[in-house]
Amino acid sequence: MLNKASIIKIIKDMELPLNEYWITSGAALVIHGVKEDTNDIDLGCTTNLWEHFLQKGCNYRVEEDSSKIMVINDSVEIIKDWFVDEIEFIDGLPIGSLESIKKQKSKLGREKDIRDIKIIDEFIKNRKI
Repeated sequence: MLNKASIIKIIKDMELPLNEYWITSGAALVIHGVKEDTNDIDLGCTTNLWEHFLQKGCNYRVEEDSSKIMVINDSVEIIKDWFVDEIEFIDGLPIGSLESIKKQKSKLGREKDIRDIKIIDEFIKNRKI
């Protein structure tokens, strides 16, 4: 499992251009403080960064929903065209906003995504108190 410190270290060690990617999904929830840990790091990326990894020999798979996912290493996957509405910078890293992640998870609609939406809503509610 990856905690906030390990996520930050892995991403910073990759030395990716800041304007070419954003952290999303479970890893973003960890960075935001919503969750303690996650299994992997999902990144959205620009076409330019996607092409860069293709040229380096990385392969991708196509999911049932037609999304394209490229495994970069044991911890990191990038998802083509997995856009967020808003990016925030936390600890120097581009992170999808909580509202953007809620929207992504709502579109996916899987059981784990519905659980995450409830956790996000509770986090936002408690943060305002």
